[in-house]
Amino acid sequence: MHKFILTLLAFTFLTVVMNAQTAKLLSPNGGEVFRTGTSQELRWDTTGTLGMRWRFQFSISPNGPWQDLTGATNVLDSASRRGLFAGGFRVPAINSNTGYVRMIQINSDGTLNESMQDRNDEPFQIIQPEAVVADSILRTPITERVELSNTKIYGLDGYVFIDDGGVLAIQAGTVILGDTVGQNSAICVNRGGKIYANGTPELPIIMTSSAPPGQRAGGDWGGLLICGKASTNHPDGQAALEGGIADENRVRGWFGGGANPDDNDSSGVLRYVRIEFAGIAAAPNQELNSLTMGGVGRGTKLENIQVSYANDDAFEWFGGTVNAKYLIAIGTLDDDFDGDNGYSGMVQFGLVQRFKDRADVSTSEAFEQDNDGQGSYNHPLSKPVFSNITAIGPLRDTSWTPSSSGGQPTSYHNRFGAGIQIRRNSRASVVNTVLAGWPRGIELLTSQTQAAAAADSVFLRNISYFGIKGATLTLGSGTSPIATEWLETPAFNNHIDKSSPMAAGIIDPFTYGKAFDARPSTNSILANQTASFTGNGIVPIDHPFFEKVSYRGAFQSGVSQRWDMPWSEYDPVNAVYKAQPTSVREIETEDRTNIVTVDVKVSPLPVQNVAKVIYSIDRDSPVSIKFVDAFGNSVINILDNEFQHRGYYDFSINTDGLAQGVYFLQITTMNNNVTTMVPVIR
Repeated sequence: MHKFILTLLAFTFLTVVMNAQTAKLLSPNGGEVFRTGTSQELRWDTTGTLGMRWRFQFSISPNGPWQDLTGATNVLDSASRRGLFAGGFRVPAINSNTGYVRMIQINSDGTLNESMQDRNDEPFQIIQPEAVVADSILRTPITERVELSNTKIYGLDGYVFIDDGGVLAIQAGTVILGDTVGQNSAICVNRGGKIYANGTPELPIIMTSSAPPGQRAGGDWGGLLICGKASTNHPDGQAALEGGIADENRVRGWFGGGANPDDNDSSGVLRYVRIEFAGIAAAPNQELNSLTMGGVGRGTKLENIQVSYANDDAFEWFGGTVNAKYLIAIGTLDDDFDGDNGYSGMVQFGLVQRFKDRADVSTSEAFEQDNDGQGSYNHPLSKPVFSNITAIGPLRDTSWTPSSSGGQPTSYHNRFGAGIQIRRNSRASVVNTVLAGWPRGIELLTSQTQAAAAADSVFLRNISYFGIKGATLTLGSGTSPIATEWLETPAFNNHIDKSSPMAAGIIDPFTYGKAFDARPSTNSILANQTASFTGNGIVPIDHPFFEKVSYRGAFQSGVSQRWDMPWSEYDPVNAVYKAQPTSVREIETEDRTNIVTVDVKVSPLPVQNVAKVIYSIDRDSPVSIKFVDAFGNSVINILDNEFQHRGYYDFSINTDGLAQGVYFLQITTMNNNVTTMVPVIR
């Protein structure tokens, strides 16, 4: 009898233990320092709660009151012992040293089970940068013409919508700040609204973080969103933008022309514009990109646009037909050029630089191209064409190894993927391009896209690959109509050198900041590799939109036009922005209407080995450049009567073979001659 009772008690104890419910919040666990507005993971460990649901809440006191976390109010415990919700905690817009998150079980009747909960034992800290004070606040809605002056700095008050019939006209040199870091803010151009942001090389328009210099970071605000009336392949010909900003009336934040699209629709002009530190997760899996384009028509003009520190994608096209030239993406988190839902535009001249420790959980690439999320045959099919892109990846050396952070000197983030990924029935083409320093080269991951490539509906030609650590071409699982050697087809004229990214001979591709220089050096192998603009009736690479240059990548070697100067900024974290002073143009007493103005800068001075020369001309002209000695004898003939367009140019002079002394750089245009003294020392 005693044995039976002991057995029964042991069984009862074991049953209670096996059915005991426990919950432990693992992350946040206390002691962390979070930046307001960032998205952090929720991680927990449970026992005996499989199939139950949890609510996650925030407070600045260990005892509440508690505020529900958006998107994390009804989370299913889908594993018997452990759970993870990536990005489930968006850090609120406050400064606090006493932050707490708790998880609490939801009863079957929807009430909360106060006896089954857990929170971080120690508080975490939340840091919110103090916002720069704006001169004027921009508020929604914009329903008529609103003009912004460059003599003021403007701040956004949350989401600012430019409604149908509204116009936002921005003067060159104007600075626009997002709302206080952590507060959702963005500019959204709705269908029928227009933005005219016409900057200049000397006075770009800057849309940036409200944080002061040195404290800016990706995700500080939402970015610029443009909704047009052009075609998309969504079932209704229209859709809501990602990010949760669209309304229920299918007006604000909706894009596409529906049953009657206008592929020539114009949403305005973006020219010489910088978008910095933009892209937010307004809710889990609801991200805003830096420049989001939904159904934007080809009547819209996009030229000379730089996106820096995007917190999701830099440039994303959801359908539409808009074309673009001279795009720069620096330090993007996710993808640089992301196109889907029937995007069919053309892009020429683009520059990408990735930071080795900055990548996204969804895998980061320079190009990510889909037809749609399901890989359907919905029309119009996605078929953009990209030409003359230089995409610098995270690997300075192919011996580097992936890690969870990329923070070690010889590591890169393990969330980086391929330079180019085309999948899900996309017909995207990339030509005349340079890829350097990527874990993988190109991925064609679905059978429909592979079949399109085999049928010459996808062009991957005249591409130069340098320092690709893994496979140059990845085809995924299943039987493919093309072989892994397909890129090496002689007619495609691709160049593959997997040895090192430095084999490209690019001047300074892996320096972060102002010294970054993605131009090929004079003796680069790229100087001898040519581009091609011969189409086949399917891929319109011969379209008049494309400038038929002879070189691959974004820049030509030698004396080449620096289309990224002076309007770009490669160190926006520390840049100081000010409103333009009110000034009156000086009255010129000399008639210089037809004279070509030449500005020259030579550095360093004096020169010991190599001098870097930057010059600009203010109008088109033939240009000759010589380096002469003190007696006027030409020692280096750099350029001989070559026609150049208005703009900025640079080149280098190697003085190793010259004796110490005084030399002169002479730049001659059709009606002007500028001479600069250059001392050479030994």
